[in-house]
Amino acid sequence: MRANKDLQFVFKLSFRNFWTLRKNENHIAKTMSIMDVLEYYYPECKDMKFLEDEDCKFVVVMDSLDCYREHLDWKNAPVINDNVTKATPAVLIVNIVRGTVLRGACVWILGRRTAISQIPPQFIDVFTEIQGFSDTMKDEYLTKRYENAALAAKIVAHYKLLPSLVILTRQPFVCWMVATVFKRNFKYRGYGENPPRLTPFFINVLVVQMNRRLEFYYGKAENELKWSPDDKMVATKIGKMAFKMLEKNISVFCEEDVKEYGVSFTEVTLLSGLCTELPASLGKFCFVHFSVQEFMAALYVFTMFREESKNVLEIMMLPRPKLFASKDQTRSVAGVVQSALSRTLSSPLGHYDMFLRFLCGLLAPDCHDSQLAGFLFRYHMPKVGGLDETQRLLQQAIKTAEVKNRDRVENLKECLREMTQTDE
Repeated sequence: MRANKDLQFVFKLSFRNFWTLRKNENHIAKTMSIMDVLEYYYPECKDMKFLEDEDCKFVVVMDSLDCYREHLDWKNAPVINDNVTKATPAVLIVNIVRGTVLRGACVWILGRRTAISQIPPQFIDVFTEIQGFSDTMKDEYLTKRYENAALAAKIVAHYKLLPSLVILTRQPFVCWMVATVFKRNFKYRGYGENPPRLTPFFINVLVVQMNRRLEFYYGKAENELKWSPDDKMVATKIGKMAFKMLEKNISVFCEEDVKEYGVSFTEVTLLSGLCTELPASLGKFCFVHFSVQEFMAALYVFTMFREESKNVLEIMMLPRPKLFASKDQTRSVAGVVQSALSRTLSSPLGHYDMFLRFLCGLLAPDCHDSQLAGFLFRYHMPKVGGLDETQRLLQQAIKTAEVKNRDRVENLKECLREMTQTDE
């Protein structure tokens, strides 16, 4: 038996719609009633007076609460008790949630935890948090997405070769990324013979999330998704925060921690799509996965090297390795990697391992010169040179580890593969 058989209509009133109305200076009125709003988006609702009857049951789906960025005054906003009184979008939203307008409606609000948490609890009847896909659901999603069963089987088998992806695909968005990226890559002959590289995949995640930020929160069209200096600054400062947190070996932050990096708390926790609020931990946040933090930290170090010729690892480094006698040498690409190696090998196993792997991956031209060109970096920048020397450095580190520190060998080999493999 179907539930909610008494419901007669379903209306979608996205918070993006309200935000658009608020910004539309050419609109016929600065204020509208809730019926005006319904008729504006659903012209067929004109003269549907029965919607005002309390026995008329319907659903109003309000998604993307995080897209409405004006302050909502839950305490002091004027109370509206009918559907025809005109008010600003912010006042209408508050009264919809209060239940004083559209009295017959069941209101379903969708948004990220950070945005939803601003609604006073007395206005919430049921709170549902989507935790993500189970292992079975992941495979079912990826299998049913394609008519080509053989391709689906290849993609499922391929992503399972990377433990980090197995964990990350619990998030439906990452599952969609796997489906999109791997489907495209499997068109190339020979793709899939090696395990997937992490760095290109994480670059895809960053670019997609930053572009979604521009599209959903800043109203950019698909052909306008170009990163401004401010957009690049946001990504770099989030990377700097990730790096400083990695240095301290912490993964949780709060609003006060973000202030020192000169970036908006809302940009970091809500708009970037890279961070999330911890369940049952009010005001505490983290990156959506620790590997995202490690990737962003590596991206910051690489960006500082490529854009400003700085080796930020040198500042907190152990005494300069004998291999590099001068500061100029430590500021070469091999010098940056040597600094990262020194940190990794002198820290507990696992602390900097993925950071080093991502840093080496970003050195690959297909990552920094192809995938990030036009986004974080401008087109036609010189490619990073000195990779032959860096490759020899990693090979020597592997040989040394095989004798003195065998538990480091596998990660060092993965670092070399991230830098040299070009099958993506």
